Amino acid sequence: MVHGEPAGCCGPVDTTAPISVTINPEARVNVARTGSRVESLTTGDWHTIEFPIVNTGYVTGLLVIEGDPVPGVQLDLPLHELTGEPRQEGGFRVRFDVPTIVDVTLTFRAMGALGGLAIHSSLHLILRSHVVSLPVG
Repeated sequence: MVHGEPAGCCGPVDTTAPISVTINPEARVNVARTGSRVESLTTGDWHTIEFPIVNTGYVTGLLVIEGDPVPGVQLDLPLHELTGEPRQEGGFRVRFDVPTIVDVTLTFRAMGALGGLAIHSSLHLILRSHVVSLPVG
């Protein structure tokens, strides 16, 4: 397992996902990259990027993911219903129109708040895509 180190509030998160989200008792959201990376994704297909949500504050309500538009990339950023359970699974989807490398900035917010310190609730994720090679024959 690889550990994500959320800034400021909490210990490492045990996960193989490329990012981890932690919500502390004050409902502040911390998002961190882990040692796992997102491999190159095929163009034209939807790909799910999963992540754990560690809810040390037992917060209920919505976890919102926001992202600015990125040319050539479609993002599906669903709302996540926080149940108050200490750990839930979350995710979002991405689809590339053409082969490229992009920097996607995502911000995570709980309970409609700022989500903690801006530098802790936002994440830059470098994603790349490629065209599927068809076998010759």
